[in-house]
Amino acid sequence: MGRQLVMAVLAICFSMSLYAAIITEGFEDKAVLKKWEIEGDVTISADQKHEGKYSLYTPAGSTAVLRFSPENKFGMVTMWVYDSGVNSKESSVGKAWNGPFFGLVNSDDDKMILTPVWRAYMKPFGYAVFFTGENQMYSPGWTSVSRKAAVWVKVTFTFTDAKTLSVTFDDEKEAKHVPDKLEFFNKGANGITFGGGQDLKKNNETFYFDDIEIDVKEAPKK
Repeated sequence: MGRQLVMAVLAICFSMSLYAAIITEGFEDKAVLKKWEIEGDVTISADQKHEGKYSLYTPAGSTAVLRFSPENKFGMVTMWVYDSGVNSKESSVGKAWNGPFFGLVNSDDDKMILTPVWRAYMKPFGYAVFFTGENQMYSPGWTSVSRKAAVWVKVTFTFTDAKTLSVTFDDEKEAKHVPDKLEFFNKGANGITFGGGQDLKKNNETFYFDDIEIDVKEAPKK
């Protein structure tokens, strides 16, 4: 390979590195939580793991946020989520309930999250998508993604531009109704957010998170 061609390839690679960033997050080092915004009893646990020995545990009432940028960016986020599936049937809950959640957050603290919920008008029992904005949570949309009890699932969030927003489970099942309220989450994201949901005492869910990959680029200037 000639010197000019080598320099051209290096220039392209350098320019791409300025444009995009890939961030991976595991939980083998417990000091990693110093980078997170934590509320409640969030811990790094050995009870469940996807790869390695540890994962992030968010019990009921807790939240954990990782900001990957001060400004919003567009891109993709992939994570592995362990769902205990305790309340995978309607009879387990009885009343309206919002379970553990995971999703994206932007610089305005608006969120797009996936969570198992129970509502009398939402059947079958499974994951719903919520959008939050202006200090309120909008009505849930049923994703048509059923829950698999006690299993790790791969979840991919795609938000590559202001007109694109989707969530895919295990690279094959696309969550419905995610783009329906795109106007509430079309600026990109600057973080990921996890939470333990409402406390059900005896029927609490146990969610763990692991092997997060964040692949983002700068949001275009207006």
